Amino acid sequence: MREYQKQSKTRQVKDFYLVYVQLATSIMSDLDVAAFVEGQVKAIKEVLGEEKALIAVSGGVDSTVSAALTHRALGDNLLCVFIDDHFMRLGEPDMVKAALSAPPLNLPVRVLKENDRFMEALEGLSDAEEKRKAFRETFYQTLSDVAWAENYKHLIQGTIRADIEETTGGIKTQHNILEQVGIDPVKKFGYKIVEPIASLYKYQVREVARFLGIPSELSERQPFPRSWTFG
Repeated sequence: MREYQKQSKTRQVKDFYLVYVQLATSIMSDLDVAAFVEGQVKAIKEVLGEEKALIAVSGGVDSTVSAALTHRALGDNLLCVFIDDHFMRLGEPDMVKAALSAPPLNLPVRVLKENDRFMEALEGLSDAEEKRKAFRETFYQTLSDVAWAENYKHLIQGTIRADIEETTGGIKTQHNILEQVGIDPVKKFGYKIVEPIASLYKYQVREVARFLGIPSELSERQPFPRSWTFG
């Protein structure tokens, strides 16, 4: 009982610290959005050149901004994949594809129906952390199948600063954290990771989204609490 109370108190302290840092940072935002966009588009072009890239999109602001920046840099060499894992809002795959494919984004989106694959991966698991790790493995293996079949060498990630802090700080494993926790994506999945917005917090990502003209239903969209994230 004492050990549980100790772990619970430690987690509360970590949660408070993370929220405090995010709030303090948000009060003093010094992000030059125009310069950030220009710099990231240029950096993506320099890193990838004429090579193709893959990105998993969810309709959330992080993956949408990452896709929009990369599309500016690569054009038709970017493929956006929406993985239908069964744990989402009703009608979400069609809604997300329609929103991302329409102006002003005009992103190429492919929907992958992987319901059975994810259900099988999570079957029998009750611990929330085990579920998150099983989801992460299945998520990246699904993308790896596409990458190997169609010769994609790079995966664009919508990783943000808070994702890294939460995972490396032991608060909660975010499925988009690999290299930061010692997982080599090239050896394990066959592609390199590119993270255009990893230096930003969520509120800054929304600033970039508004600058890019991304519709408010995407730029202000709130995450959906999937059942596998809970114990």
